[in-house]
Amino acid sequence: MTASKFGIEQTSDRLPSELAHVALIDAQTCATAGHMSRSWWHEQVRIGAAPAPVIRRPRCTRWRLVDVADFWARFAAEAASDTDACDRIVARAKSASIKAREPAAVAKAEASRQSRIAARLGGAK
Repeated sequence: MTASKFGIEQTSDRLPSELAHVALIDAQTCATAGHMSRSWWHEQVRIGAAPAPVIRRPRCTRWRLVDVADFWARFAAEAASDTDACDRIVARAKSASIKAREPAAVAKAEASRQSRIAARLGGAK
């Protein structure tokens, strides 16, 4: 326990659960909670998938912490239940990996590499 300069003792830096329904957070915090970018978050808000902000002013847009937490809980549950999407991503990655190992793709990559090296050496002279 630490004492603040106002004589109030704090037990931790965590937000008390009683204040979670009124706590406001910015877009960066909303996006970071799900390891996404701020632009991704704004797109989700625009299409209506993520909650709308409760304060929308220039350079001061805020969301309720509770609404954002509910969004991420639903998002995680939907992602976990959508096994077809996971299977499609794995199949696409395997296909790309196989194509990358084809002789034509390997030859093209090597030629591109050689031309970059030649350009670098030619510019250094």
